[in-house]
Amino acid sequence: MSRQRPPFVLGSRIARFLACTTLAVVAFAATPSSGGSSLSRFDALPRPDERLTQPIWLPHCQMRIVEWRSTDALRAETSPTAQSLAAIDDTCRDAFDRYGDFLRSKRLPRLHAQPDFLPAISLLPGNTLLDGKSTRALNDIPSRFEAVAPGCCYWGLYVDSLNHLFLRNDPLIRNAAGVLVPNPRFVRTLTHEISHVLSSRLGVWDVLGYDRQQDEDLAEEFVAYMGMSFPAESSAEDLAYHRGRIPRAISEATPPAKLEPTLTTASANTSPQR
Repeated sequence: MSRQRPPFVLGSRIARFLACTTLAVVAFAATPSSGGSSLSRFDALPRPDERLTQPIWLPHCQMRIVEWRSTDALRAETSPTAQSLAAIDDTCRDAFDRYGDFLRSKRLPRLHAQPDFLPAISLLPGNTLLDGKSTRALNDIPSRFEAVAPGCCYWGLYVDSLNHLFLRNDPLIRNAAGVLVPNPRFVRTLTHEISHVLSSRLGVWDVLGYDRQQDEDLAEEFVAYMGMSFPAESSAEDLAYHRGRIPRAISEATPPAKLEPTLTTASANTSPQR
């Protein structure tokens, strides 16, 4: 049953509303410490002129690539070719096929038999030693990603509140013979991020209650479940892989820091931002 509010209560609420509105306008116009305009998480999304004219549908991922930025120094490895798209979609196929078994092996609940809806995908430069800090790259902090990625350096980032998946742009790598093949480091990143996507969209955290560290640990456990024991790499190590300084066959079994002690290390965080 509804009831009218006394006039003084209504007047008080109006006053508070106007005060909050004033603060909101001030906050909107305020600038962050870096001196740029204020940011919201929506700034991380591609603008209309940054989107592909025609989104690319990935049948096994059940997602669309809406943005793809290549890296000039690694053009063949980072362009949307039939081979690179196959590398992405094959990774989705393998991960989606086994995620249900993985959850059962961990005795984790789920609300949905299938994901309710899945994110759009942006493939962006992620190596900070190349163009990974330039405008509209995965690590352009403190610029457009500041609101969703409070730190550096990311190879992949799933933002649940935006329903968007941001990924490194190098599905391919050249082997010792110079032939383009699927990049194991990209496959690792995408597999990790798929765990974040599916644990959310299958309702795992709706049952358990979301815990960021638990979600991150689960994604790393899924990577191991899928047979990948090598760690995420730094930007310097990534360049070494692409340039053949670390043989691919060795790097899969041995942590790269042991092979290239002179390489600088950096964070390769792939955790989600909700």
